[in-house]
Amino acid sequence: MQKQFIIIMFLITLITAALYSQDIITSIEVTGLKRTQPHIVMYQLERFKGKDAAAFDQNEVIAVIKTLGVLEPVSVELEVSDNEIVLCVTVEEKWSLFPFPFFYAGSGETNYGLFLLDANAFGLLDNAIIGGAYSSNGWSAMAMYNHTPDRNGALGFTAVFLYMHQKKEDVDRTEKIIRAYSGSRLFASLGINYDFTDFFACSASLYYSDFSLNKNDLMINPPESGARFIGFTPRFSFNDSSWDGYFLSVRNISLEYSYNFALLGLSYHQIGYRGNYEKALIPGFRLNIKSAGVLWKSSSDPLLEEGPVKAQVNILPKNYSALYYFGFYAGLEKYIVKFNWGTLSVQGSWQCVFSGNKINCLYFDHGPSGGMVFYLSRLALPAIGANIAYNMVSELFQFSFSIGMSL
Repeated sequence: MQKQFIIIMFLITLITAALYSQDIITSIEVTGLKRTQPHIVMYQLERFKGKDAAAFDQNEVIAVIKTLGVLEPVSVELEVSDNEIVLCVTVEEKWSLFPFPFFYAGSGETNYGLFLLDANAFGLLDNAIIGGAYSSNGWSAMAMYNHTPDRNGALGFTAVFLYMHQKKEDVDRTEKIIRAYSGSRLFASLGINYDFTDFFACSASLYYSDFSLNKNDLMINPPESGARFIGFTPRFSFNDSSWDGYFLSVRNISLEYSYNFALLGLSYHQIGYRGNYEKALIPGFRLNIKSAGVLWKSSSDPLLEEGPVKAQVNILPKNYSALYYFGFYAGLEKYIVKFNWGTLSVQGSWQCVFSGNKINCLYFDHGPSGGMVFYLSRLALPAIGANIAYNMVSELFQFSFSIGMSL
């Protein structure tokens, strides 16, 4: 018995010695910050403290920094100081406070406007935006503020206000007008979000939505009346990212449920999802897979129909609307060249989508698409891009060009 006890104690001693002899990252230093408050970045990098230095991968750190949206990593390295291993990160801040023009041209409509954006409000990585847009079909004004959690256990929040006055034309898959009407839409929401881990988060929002019809002789098959709701939406999401030296690849999936209590019209429920999987096959060449849709909606009111952006596809006309979507996108993207202001790439994909207003009677569309994207590295904006898609069922092309937003 005494011999067994000695052996056990000897093994425990060996394991303890192995653990304590392991080189681990003990502290983190960040330099290059100007407007951003240091504790905000430290909170995001805290996950690397205590990790094995021998297994350290600087691309993991770069991915976290790039995900913040307003910082560009200059150098990431480990240094030994006073018998400690320090993760030293040097960054350069992007321009995050500026007015910018918005322009979007797609099949059948042109939009342009001016917004004031602060992607790093108060140095907290908060997002604030105010501005308006005008198109051939109406105008809109919006204001939004999003507060990012800055420490463990902290809540984030989002407030949104939107007003739109629009002439709406709904078309079918062949771009034939099936409904035309005009009206005003008011939307206001307040939500909170909480990060359970570095990858899993949940959020909930309470909102008010009002749509009033402006009756005139030019209306074609309009909705019977306007609608007014108070809604509640919980959402669960998983997020991860990686850096291969050329692309920041993102993997995320979210599931949301909405209950809309009607003050005018009928109450309804809705379930939707969105997923994105980006994976580098080799550095500078990656696989892109997307899927999104509306799985269920307990109302057939035409006012509740939504555009194809709900399915993350662009082979359908921009003004196409439906209650249900099940979209899938699979493609490849290749790095071309890097400039001082960003990175240029080309991409190609195959898309397919089920859509319609009855869950048991959905239309199927599919076809290829391709384009170019310029990812900005000096401005806190996603991208500039141009894309063309061909629908092999309707035999129609869809073209889009955007500045100040990601395709």
